[in-house]
Amino acid sequence: MKNSKLLLTSALVGTVAMGAVANAETKISGGATYTYSAITGTTVAGNTQGAGKEVQIDISNSATLENGVGFSAGFSLEQDGGQSAFDGNEGNFMKFTSGNTSFMYNIDKAANLSRSATPRASTSINTMMVGINGTTAATSSNYDYSPGSQAQQSAWNVEVAQKFDGGTAYLVYVPRQGDAGGANDGVDGTQTGTSMDFIFTGNLGVDGLNVLAGYSSADAETSTKDDLTVNMLGIAYNFGKIAAGVTRATIDQTDSTDNTQMEYGVTYAVSDNLTVGLLRAVTDDSAAGVSDETITAIQVGYNLGAVSVEAYGIEVDSFQGTSSAAKQTKFGLRLGTKF
Repeated sequence: MKNSKLLLTSALVGTVAMGAVANAETKISGGATYTYSAITGTTVAGNTQGAGKEVQIDISNSATLENGVGFSAGFSLEQDGGQSAFDGNEGNFMKFTSGNTSFMYNIDKAANLSRSATPRASTSINTMMVGINGTTAATSSNYDYSPGSQAQQSAWNVEVAQKFDGGTAYLVYVPRQGDAGGANDGVDGTQTGTSMDFIFTGNLGVDGLNVLAGYSSADAETSTKDDLTVNMLGIAYNFGKIAAGVTRATIDQTDSTDNTQMEYGVTYAVSDNLTVGLLRAVTDDSAAGVSDETITAIQVGYNLGAVSVEAYGIEVDSFQGTSSAAKQTKFGLRLGTKF
């Protein structure tokens, strides 16, 4: 998440003169994921099992402006679980592209550190952790699946991206954290400070290589907290049927403590449609008396064309760094489709 010089010298800013739209194309797509999970060992809600769902509709438009600049825009409507309405504050964006450089004004669309270079056969550790310790939505695990990225996902921001041989570099700037936007020309009055990310992802010109590097800095929300900074580096290599990699993140947190988390992964392609994988994440918290939290998962992914089938098992030891915490396990099945 470097290459700031390349990003800052990009000349796209002067090319975003608005012109008439020609040859516009509108697309409607989406997807649905239906799940069933069983959790054991939690000391909060007891052993439990049940179904879950996420459905989403994506609407986008693309065109070439009269001045030759590429243009695209869109938003998503998402509904999870028993929600009675769609959330329309997902993936809103307007993007202008000139050559290999793009400029995007957005919320919940920019590059962020929720990604990982570590190969997986199924979903992310964060998704598998939902429900652990009795939570119904997100987990409060010491492992942070998107360190420093909540500002980009929950506030309007500007992303400048530069593609070149070997990868893409991103600069993401959030003028006001927490700014979800007001109605029409209104203003969201809940803003706090600013944040900025530098991110690189690519193969550096080497087939099979995947490199992720990033730096994130966010202003403290209050005068009693520290600024948040994150450094992330990940590398993976695909050897054919086998892929292996590791992602390391160091997080200087707002409470003056530091977290260092390592995520290791290896996958094996049994066939063109079937992949199995093993994941392990270890988080070391600098706070006194805190143990390493350890997450281990096995995954299976099967592609049936129109439907994907995923199964996983995850075990969490020393949840939140508490050595006396009960060991918890979760088994999940996911059925997904795109349309």
